[in-house]
Amino acid sequence: MLVIIWILLVLLLGLTGWLVYRSLQHPVIQPAKPLPLREQLTLQHQVRQSITNKVPRLKGLYYGLLVCGCLGVISLLVSCYLIMTKLPLLIFPIRSVVASMATLVIGVILLLVPVLVWPSQAYDELIGRKTDPNQNWQLADTPTFERYRRTQIWSVLALDCFLLVGMISWAYRVSTVPAVTIEYLIMVVVIAIPVVALVALLAQLPYLYQNRFLISNGARFGTVHYQANRALLNQQPDVKTHLIIVQICRIIGYALGLYALWLPYSNILAPSFAVDTSVVYPAAAFALVALLIVLITGGAWLPRFYDYLQLLDTKALKFKVAGSDQFRRYRFHLYYFKIAFSILWLVFWGLIIGYIYYFG
Repeated sequence: MLVIIWILLVLLLGLTGWLVYRSLQHPVIQPAKPLPLREQLTLQHQVRQSITNKVPRLKGLYYGLLVCGCLGVISLLVSCYLIMTKLPLLIFPIRSVVASMATLVIGVILLLVPVLVWPSQAYDELIGRKTDPNQNWQLADTPTFERYRRTQIWSVLALDCFLLVGMISWAYRVSTVPAVTIEYLIMVVVIAIPVVALVALLAQLPYLYQNRFLISNGARFGTVHYQANRALLNQQPDVKTHLIIVQICRIIGYALGLYALWLPYSNILAPSFAVDTSVVYPAAAFALVALLIVLITGGAWLPRFYDYLQLLDTKALKFKVAGSDQFRRYRFHLYYFKIAFSILWLVFWGLIIGYIYYFG
């Protein structure tokens, strides 16, 4: 077992180093001529200083994320301290186990926040700036940036997995009750998953608004998509069938989701005569089908919807269509929004089924 853990740690550490190397080889700030690593990092630091000094919002965000990363390191150090000093000494170290595992999970999550937030904010600001003909660097295109951002995220995830595997195996080895350590770790992780998903979902909302591809040009608040659909029906009648099918699928998905919520409420929370807990199983099935219908319909229709919108004559309309780069960023953040919502939806129904199964 010890040999397997060491091999896994070496592989995760090697993967982290390789991903960091790849991100350094394909940076977003591309120098005009090849530079040594130290000068390249200095150039990136100078560009970061230039945008944070000119945009107070980004400066506050940068230092806030820096504090977030420092808190993550502190949480990991606290977890190390508890594992090293408390777990080997106490006969029933329940509080120490919970505290060490909680600080470990919190530290790992906090280390991931800066790499999720900062690159896209800095890149959006650099795209909006006018290019200085005297600058000795150029900004990478959007596909290169997305590849760079994915590489950074995966490098931090690999580092987080390295820390998790190393510290969990260490805690399991030194604890007087290793089984309790693993049990409480699982409990902390289960609690952390919906919390992280909720934070991720809320964090995507400002990005979705900032990168929306339908921009109001006199339309009332909340009616831009209605105006776009009506313009498609007027200017491109051949899209009518596709649009009707999409709307019907969405209505079916939303109706199934509401019906899934109504079943437990009407039969368990507010029954007229008798409680029927068995309805949670078909309700969960309806909820899963509703989620799949909404996700598949939205994922398949959105790029086609944008292509149809680009063919519209928007001069007389009350909205305008954003460029392809902004639409790509919108889809990127919408993708993570859907993942976070799906996790919350599944956890919600999993908790209901678990509660009914064990206590119903």
